[in-house]
Amino acid sequence: MYKKLTRYAKVITAIAVPVILLFTCINVLVLSRFGAHDTTLILREKVYHKGGASDGTSSSDAVRQPPLPVLREGGDKTDDEVKKISGNGERKSGDGDPDALRYKRVRNPGRVVMQDDGIDAMLAKLRTPKLTPFFPSYYSNITFSNLVRRLGGMTRRNAPTLEGYEELKPKPGDPELPIWKKVHRNIRQFSLYDPDDPNLAALMHDMATLPIKETDENDGGTQLKLNIRFSNGGRAVMKFMRYPREKEASENHYIFDDTERHVAEIAAFQLDKVLGFYRVPPTVGRRLNITSEIQPIAPDSLFRTMFWSPAGNKCFFGKCDYYCNSAHAFCGNPEMIEASVMSYLPSRNIALRKSWYQPWRRSYSASPWSLSRKFRKAYWELHDDLCETVRYEEPFNNGKILLDMIDSHTFDFLQGNKDRHSFSTFKEWGNYSFPIMYDNGRGFGRQTYDAMSILAPLRQCCLIRKSTLLKYIRLYEGPERLSEVMEEALRPDPVAPVLIQGHLNALDRRLIKILQIVAKCVEEKGVKEVVIADKF
Repeated sequence: MYKKLTRYAKVITAIAVPVILLFTCINVLVLSRFGAHDTTLILREKVYHKGGASDGTSSSDAVRQPPLPVLREGGDKTDDEVKKISGNGERKSGDGDPDALRYKRVRNPGRVVMQDDGIDAMLAKLRTPKLTPFFPSYYSNITFSNLVRRLGGMTRRNAPTLEGYEELKPKPGDPELPIWKKVHRNIRQFSLYDPDDPNLAALMHDMATLPIKETDENDGGTQLKLNIRFSNGGRAVMKFMRYPREKEASENHYIFDDTERHVAEIAAFQLDKVLGFYRVPPTVGRRLNITSEIQPIAPDSLFRTMFWSPAGNKCFFGKCDYYCNSAHAFCGNPEMIEASVMSYLPSRNIALRKSWYQPWRRSYSASPWSLSRKFRKAYWELHDDLCETVRYEEPFNNGKILLDMIDSHTFDFLQGNKDRHSFSTFKEWGNYSFPIMYDNGRGFGRQTYDAMSILAPLRQCCLIRKSTLLKYIRLYEGPERLSEVMEEALRPDPVAPVLIQGHLNALDRRLIKILQIVAKCVEEKGVKEVVIADKF
C-alpha cells in the first residue's frame, strides 16, 4: 500500500510541477507585456497599498500613505479636475502621483475641494510683476496662526487702552486684580482682547468652572438669557442648549422666527479669534446641574417655570418676549444641561458705548395689509446702490468702519448668521474704533445652505481689506484649511464637539464663495480699486 501511494505521489509531482512552472512563465510574460496592477484596500477608513510605489518606496512605506482624496458632494469629477488636486484633497500644480488621483469616499464625504478657476485667475493676477508685491515675504513660511498674528499685530499692540482702566494698575501692597479685570484692562482701540494675553485662557477657565453666586433674567432679546455673577465678582451672559447639534434650522423660518443655539455663540468666538478680528467677547461652553447649580439661585421668574417633563427631565423656560413657554422649554438630561457663557463687557461707568444701525440690516417688520408683501424687504435687498450712500455717512466715512463692516459680513456669512441688525463701538474712541460683535446665537443653523445675501456689502461695495483677503487666500491655498483650524480651536471646549462635521465643511465651502465675489470684483474693477491696504 505504501509503495503504491509513493508511486502515485511521484507521478502527480512529475505532472504538477511542469504545469505550475508553465503557468508561472505565462503569467510573468503577460504582466511584463501589459504592466503590473497595484491593489488598494480600504479597511476601517485606513488605506493599505499592495505593490511597490511608483517612486521606488517599499511596500511598507506605501502602507503609511495618507488617505485617498475625497469627493465634494455632488458627484464625480472630470479628469481635468482630478489632475488639479493631490492625494489629500488639496490643490496641486502638475499631474501628481497617479495613485493619489483615485477618488474614494473614505472619510468626511462632504469635504470640499479647494479649487476654483476664477479664484486661481485672481491669484495669478495678484502675483504678476506689474503689481506692487502683494504677498509679504513671510506669507508662505509661517503657520496660519502666526500669519494672523503678524497682520496688523503692531497696530493692535500699540493702540491705547481704555482710560477708565488706567487707575487699575496695581500698586505695591494692593490685592491682585481678578482675572476678568486684567482682560478688560487689555482692551485696546482696535481689538476687544489680546489673543496672546495669558489672562484670556484663565478667564475662559473661570467662566467654565467658577461657582455661580447670583443670576437674573436678561430683559433684552426674544429668548431667555441669564445674567450671572461668579464668586470672584466677574459677570457673564448665559444661553442654554435648546436643540441637539444635529437639528437644522427650518428653511421655512424667517430669521426673526429662528431660535438661538448655544454652540453658535461658542463657535463664533473661536472663529473670530482664528481669523484675527478680535471683536467677539470671550465665550466658552459649560455643563451645569439644573437642580443643584441653577435652581437655588434662580430668580422667581425662572424658578416658577421649572418642571419635570414626561420623559423625566428637569426643564424651565423663564420669561421673555417670544420663546418662553413650555413648548420651547430648556430641558436637562435628566438634570444636566449645556450652556454658553459670554464674558460681560466693561461697565458703562468705565467704557461708554454707542450703538449704530447696521446699514445692511434686514427688515423685521411685517405688513399684514398686503398679501404680496407680507414681509417687506430692506432697501439693499432690492437695490445695489446702498454703498454709494453709506460710504459718505458717519461712522463709515472714515474708511475703517466700512472695511470693518465688510469684514464682519464675511464673518457672519461663514457662520450663516443673518441677524446682525446693529453694532456697538466704544464711545471713547469715536468713529475710529471697531464694531463689537456680540449676539451670535443664530449662526450655524443650516449646514447645507449658504445665505448669499449676507455678502451684499462685499458685492455692492467691491471692497475688502488686504489683510483679510490674505487670510482667506491662505486658507484657500492651504495646507491648513478653515474647517481643520476651527476643529482644533474648538477641541478643548468643555462641551466639545461644538460643531458637527457638516458645519465645519460649510466653512470651507463658504470661504470659496467669498473669494469668488472678490475675484469677480477684481476682474471688473482691478486690484487697486478693490483691495485696500491699511495698517490693519
